[in-house]
Amino acid sequence: MTIGELSQRLRRADFLDGLGIYVGPHEVALAHVAKRFFRVALRHAATFPLPGAGRPGERRQALAQAVTTFAREHRVDTRRTYLCVSRGEAAFNRVILPAAARENLAQVLDYELERLVPLPRDQVYFDFSVRDIGEERLEVLLMCIPREVVRGYLEALEDAFVRPRGIMLASTAICDYLAFCRGDTTAPMALVLGGADGVELALLRGGRLVGSQLLPANRMPAPAELSRSLARQLADGLVSPDEVQLYRWEFSNGSGPSLPALGEGDLVALAAGRLEGPPALFEAPEPTLLPAVGAALGAVREGTMPVNLLPAEGRRGYEEGLSLTTVVLVALAGVLLLLWGGSALVKDALLRKQVREQLEALAPQVRDAKALQDEIADLRKQINVLDPGHERRVTVLLKELTDIIPADAYLTAFNLRGDRLTLDGFARSASDLITALEKSKHYKNVSFTSPTTRTGDKDRFSLVAEIEK
Repeated sequence: MTIGELSQRLRRADFLDGLGIYVGPHEVALAHVAKRFFRVALRHAATFPLPGAGRPGERRQALAQAVTTFAREHRVDTRRTYLCVSRGEAAFNRVILPAAARENLAQVLDYELERLVPLPRDQVYFDFSVRDIGEERLEVLLMCIPREVVRGYLEALEDAFVRPRGIMLASTAICDYLAFCRGDTTAPMALVLGGADGVELALLRGGRLVGSQLLPANRMPAPAELSRSLARQLADGLVSPDEVQLYRWEFSNGSGPSLPALGEGDLVALAAGRLEGPPALFEAPEPTLLPAVGAALGAVREGTMPVNLLPAEGRRGYEEGLSLTTVVLVALAGVLLLLWGGSALVKDALLRKQVREQLEALAPQVRDAKALQDEIADLRKQINVLDPGHERRVTVLLKELTDIIPADAYLTAFNLRGDRLTLDGFARSASDLITALEKSKHYKNVSFTSPTTRTGDKDRFSLVAEIEK
């Protein structure tokens, strides 16, 4: 793990409870996710029916009642809530702008908004995703939602004493869920999502939404047409089909037309080993719970999609930086680290003191040992003086060699060590030299240490002999 990855992981460490709410055409799904440092668990989840959009008063009351009931029964902390809406309630547009617009992109889009969407500027909330096209152009994916839709949801949640921190789309919520389960936020992903409002084809790259197309529900595309639409999305997003991972999910639970079997469809199984929770919540979950879980992951700062359709003035600043709990944990960790470091320094000082005391205690013995070594050296010198016979013996051996070695031979090396003599040199006949040495009364067991070699008219030899005592 790199330092950057470790820093990013530590920034997400926290003790949080998050509530994700997905409002569909005919139901609301709620998910309670708890994060304890690095462990993330789905604690509770439920779905409630809702009246259709044609009965706004009853729909608002049912939504408020469902949220109130869920929060009260499970004692959910609703201070960190993310709202998720269906794709059919939002409008998308793709805009190409010069790269110079990046510095003031929000202001540029705000100015051009009425030209890009069929609603007045004061009736729309928007967010956007950007990617570079070469060095001179930007592609902006503009996401808009009518203020009236947002206001209706916010008022219903306010009746339940809930104030959401963000509004996201079902596709971006599911992308957050997939990124969390896979542990990879940069690999390209494509989603095929089927619901009552149609079939959405969403494309993500580098952790950002780069394309979203909604095919109307009244004309469910054939598999071949769906594949062609998906291929166009990939081409527009400059993504190779071999690089993208395809997933599909249906919100209708069999009540609507079925999607073709494209890509991975068992998204619930991806949570194994990543998202803890009671087995019953994963065995047969309602299809609408998945975007609610993704929204709840965003509420506990495990989301990666930078999409929030809630107006800036309505957001509660928590996304940036560390939370108060994390700051306290980091402070405590810092204090513990200082204590540990201080204790290590104290232990090191004590150890050095003990070593010095032991050295001081051993100093007299060291002085005695040094004096004994000096005495031994003096005695050896005296022995050498009293035993001059060794030098006389060497003189006798050298004289014997001088007499034995022929005049036409010479030595290149002479080594006398104890009772062993080693000779290297050149002679006209090395074998005759060994015979002469064997006849001497001072040498015995004469032998070659290596084969002789002929150099010119002489043998190069290396031999060893033992000294007679």
